[in-house]
Amino acid sequence: MKFFLFLIGIAAAGILGYSFEPQMRYSLTGKELGTEAGSDPKTDTVKADKPKQRNIDPSKFPKERLPEKVTLRGDVEFSNTATELTMKVSAGSKVNLIRVDGSNVVISPGVEGLEGIVPIAATDLLELLAALPEEPATITPTPTQQPEPTPEPKPEPTTEPQPMPEPQPEPKPETAPEPTPKPEVAAGPSDVVAVMKESIQSGEIKEFKFDQVMDWQVGEADETIDGETYQIGLLTYKAETFVGVRTIQAKALIKGGKVVRWLWPKSGMEIK
Repeated sequence: MKFFLFLIGIAAAGILGYSFEPQMRYSLTGKELGTEAGSDPKTDTVKADKPKQRNIDPSKFPKERLPEKVTLRGDVEFSNTATELTMKVSAGSKVNLIRVDGSNVVISPGVEGLEGIVPIAATDLLELLAALPEEPATITPTPTQQPEPTPEPKPEPTTEPQPMPEPQPEPKPETAPEPTPKPEVAAGPSDVVAVMKESIQSGEIKEFKFDQVMDWQVGEADETIDGETYQIGLLTYKAETFVGVRTIQAKALIKGGKVVRWLWPKSGMEIK
């Protein structure tokens, strides 16, 4: 009876050892099954190859493939000295991507007149471009050259050639008189407002629209800038900023019945 109990104990110990051997091996040796030399390659852990890294140069990407927005990796402060506007955007915020300038990007928080330049590494632009599919190479087919047809021999004329007439001297072309330039007609004081309206309605300026203008004024006197004399037109328009609606002035330099430039009155900087 004791002998049978002994055999049963040995069998139970073998079953328990077979079941708990992998866990006990890791706790005693720190090695998992299949990591020893000579282990079965079918049971070894297979590690996936890392994807190949793409060399990405954002400055060589066409504008239509660049994303409209990027995410900031740090805080950025935007400011405009002309309009005295400042705005701080925190890390993790999305901003508009204006263009790529070498190793930097020009970005905007979405407020007119506010732009800034930060390094590309300060945004997630490289990750966004890496996720784009690669463009397939365009293969230009080689045109097949057609053999030139063999010209048929022309029959020799049987008649005697006629003498060539003497060439007549070519008449000299008459020179058209140059048109007399029309003198520039300066716009009178009553036309300054009309000239400013025409400039805005024709899209010569993008900073503000015609329906934003609140007041039109004619300058008290002409101004001479860089040796040129201009009529002056002033207007006041309203703009939506991050601090609310503000009224801003713009000045038009008028010559020859057209607006030559739009300026900020305080700083003298040109308005695009």
